[in-house]
Amino acid sequence: MWYLTAILLLVLSLSASRGWSAPSAPPASRPFRMGFTRWPSDLTADGVQTAGAFANAHGDIVSVMFIGGIPWPEAHDGKPFSKDVEANLRYRPPAGKKLFLSISPLNQDRSAIAPYWGEKDNLPLPPPWDTLPLDSPEVLKAYPAFVLRAVAAMHPDYLAIGIESNVLLSHDRTRWAQLKTLHRSTYRAVKAKYPDLPICFTTEVIHYKRLATEARGTDQAGEVADLMQTSDLFAMSVYPFMSAAVPRPLPAVFFDFARQFHKPIAISESGMISQDVTLKSLHITLHGSEADQTAWIQQLLQTATRDRYAFVINFATTDFEKLCDRLPPPADDIARIWAYTGLQTSSKHPKPALPLWDATLALTLQR
Repeated sequence: MWYLTAILLLVLSLSASRGWSAPSAPPASRPFRMGFTRWPSDLTADGVQTAGAFANAHGDIVSVMFIGGIPWPEAHDGKPFSKDVEANLRYRPPAGKKLFLSISPLNQDRSAIAPYWGEKDNLPLPPPWDTLPLDSPEVLKAYPAFVLRAVAAMHPDYLAIGIESNVLLSHDRTRWAQLKTLHRSTYRAVKAKYPDLPICFTTEVIHYKRLATEARGTDQAGEVADLMQTSDLFAMSVYPFMSAAVPRPLPAVFFDFARQFHKPIAISESGMISQDVTLKSLHITLHGSEADQTAWIQQLLQTATRDRYAFVINFATTDFEKLCDRLPPPADDIARIWAYTGLQTSSKHPKPALPLWDATLALTLQR
């Protein structure tokens, strides 16, 4: 596909003119898989179909994230799950695509135990789960039990048993210690049954680098390194626009710290907004542009090629401001933070970063 190589050369040349370093020639192959989550562009059947079709057309790995809770009592007692849980466990990626499954024992702001997933997700925790610490005997039994049932049902190629786990350290050091116990117990349980399955937790990079206000004063580097003793990958979640403390342009060495763990590296979720976003409830504006997004994708893919990442996930396929407009305050503002991280607009027009992504995807995968 000569035209994709030509597009790659053109985009790299334009990016270099903006101060981003570019290689002298495009790579002949890529060592990493590329993909997206199935986050919908709208709360409609078309919104779900749009995201799924784009992910299938522009990636070779699909990310499935369970971030709305855990069926705690059912997992603990070995009882059947709800129809909603079972429907999610029946997902299979299209033929030829790999599956990255991420499950979190934490709530959505990574500050406490995950809510209850029953007939729907994000339900209040029933007693006694609403008072249990993360290292209680009940949680230490239920969480690995759910993870094992999910793995048995879905057969993932990669598994995360914690999502942005280090953010909890920024919120609550006592609960962080509990989470470390839970992670290690779950890792051992899953590894015993699936020894060849790569298992990890994901690290939120802005908190790790202490560029988030809440993370200041915490030993992010030391604590994450300690937990990495029970992880097969160093998997990063990174949205550089979310902190004004992140330098622009992003330094070429921004991701170099990931090599210190001497384990395979992956991008578990990521994104850059292609336009400014004003959050009315928070009275702040997040800054981005199509040029920023293109430069971000370029640097991400260059680094992943250099360091031979396992996979790279861009969270959104498609901008989802339509979904945000359907949500009540303040949930609409919170969702809008990531609304313009897609590689196509909500009206399905490709953004300038997409040709670079596709040109890299077209390269021969060599692991």
